[in-house]
Amino acid sequence: MRFLCSFTTKIIKFKTVKSSYMKDKVLMFSLFSILFFVCACTQEKKEEFASINDLAQNDTLKNEYAESFRIMYTQNGVQIDVIDPTTQAVIKTYDVDKEVRPSYNSFTHQLNRIVTLSTTQIGMLRKLGLETNIIGVANHKHLCHPMSKSSVMEVGEIGMTDAEAFLLAKPDVILYSGFNLNAPILNKFEQAGLKTFLMYEWKETHPLGRAEWIKVLGALFQRQKEAKAIFEQIKLEYAQTTKALTKAEKQPTVFAGTYFGDVFNVPAGNSYMAQLLKDANVNYVYKNTDGTGSLSLSLEELLTSNKDTEFWLNANAQSKEDLLNQNQKFEMLKSFKMGKLYSYAKKTNCFWENSSIEPHKVLQDLGKIFHPYLYDDLTKQYYSLITSE
Repeated sequence: MRFLCSFTTKIIKFKTVKSSYMKDKVLMFSLFSILFFVCACTQEKKEEFASINDLAQNDTLKNEYAESFRIMYTQNGVQIDVIDPTTQAVIKTYDVDKEVRPSYNSFTHQLNRIVTLSTTQIGMLRKLGLETNIIGVANHKHLCHPMSKSSVMEVGEIGMTDAEAFLLAKPDVILYSGFNLNAPILNKFEQAGLKTFLMYEWKETHPLGRAEWIKVLGALFQRQKEAKAIFEQIKLEYAQTTKALTKAEKQPTVFAGTYFGDVFNVPAGNSYMAQLLKDANVNYVYKNTDGTGSLSLSLEELLTSNKDTEFWLNANAQSKEDLLNQNQKFEMLKSFKMGKLYSYAKKTNCFWENSSIEPHKVLQDLGKIFHPYLYDDLTKQYYSLITSE
């Protein structure tokens, strides 16, 4: 644009020498009119996406923790790439433009009706003030906060439903997690003209990486400034909590996981939960294992490795009796004998709905569990002590 303005000025000077006064005047008026129109259009476009340009000096937003998305600002709007963090391959590319485009993966900024198939997305949407735009959920019983069944449809789980319920909801966009990227219903959505958006926040291995996905929703729903401010506050509080926990006098030993079907699943050493435990300044028993998901251990392996471990986190029970009903051998564990057993609070759904966007509060809970002497207030939001009935 700067080049065009300079070039036009040179043309005007040249014509001034070669033309008569009247021709000069007409030419100057015409050229200035064209120049004004071009500059005004460019300025209008610049102002329209000013909130976007405020976020980054470059065309591509630099992520701080997230590895499974990329946001790029284009002349027409925003391009969002969803990336497999393991292979770095781009799985999906979406364009969010100010004008309607025929592409199935192209959106306008007028997205008012949202179907969300994961409760973790609801927590983020609520942070952005978009909860009232939700017109469909997978299942009402999974919600932390009840929604009106008359205004929010229950559309069913993505693998156990058909497109008819979604067609009735008439969504502008369907947010889904993509645990199965080849789910047959996704093709039916496309054939029916129902637009979907892949949310891959669960692939992130750092708690702040998951929270950073609020920027994706901010770009999709034109809430960039709000998303940036929310993430900055989360990042600040997480850093403050991590720093406070470095003052802990000791690192208690901890294992985490649940027993199901003769298999004990524990977070691997590079997982989201392992990172939280690292930041909580504890000695996580499986911190040196490979993997970003879960390790599947036999009961014997679990008991042998954790006979003297002090804490058991994320036990799938509400009482000691529940644990013994799963397996009587749990009473051999030091954590069981000492009563240092913790599970998600009875409102488990609130943990799944909010933990991705409130990792700082989850970390505060862990601090109160493992280093209670550092806190005056021991009220926890997402965890509760498992006791006898």
